[in-house]
Amino acid sequence: MAKSKKESEIKIVIKEAELQNLLPPGYKLEINEVARIVNVLSTDPPHIIAQQQFTKSEWSVLISLLTFYPHYAPYESLLTHFTSFSLAESRKRIQEAQLIGSKALRQELKPVYRAISGIRSKLNNLTPFLKIALIPDAGYAITTSIHNRNP
Repeated sequence: MAKSKKESEIKIVIKEAELQNLLPPGYKLEINEVARIVNVLSTDPPHIIAQQQFTKSEWSVLISLLTFYPHYAPYESLLTHFTSFSLAESRKRIQEAQLIGSKALRQELKPVYRAISGIRSKLNNLTPFLKIALIPDAGYAITTSIHNRNP
């Protein structure tokens, strides 16, 4: 009998202060988990610049990416947040798919790829600063296109 996903394995901890590094000064990222909405706010004067609502699938993957920021979210964590698999089950499935080959891995991660595609489109509508980067053979990371302004 397979173990069910434990609450502790899927606990979401988003470091909101760190997320502010994704946007330039004067802007703020606001996350509404109940409505699955992300807002980009101007802080002076306070108002909404852009807003996007995400599907349940997209939201699961986006929250995982935000939870791991500034690091990458491993494939198995993305799969765990997206499915009913435990982290151990997801890890095993990913490892087995990697051993079989890239086609098997693509098939295993197909729902994650679909969600990433939708997230990329919606992040682009929110702001040009937010991006999702592929970490080959490992996972994905949410990144920013803000260039370091310190010489």
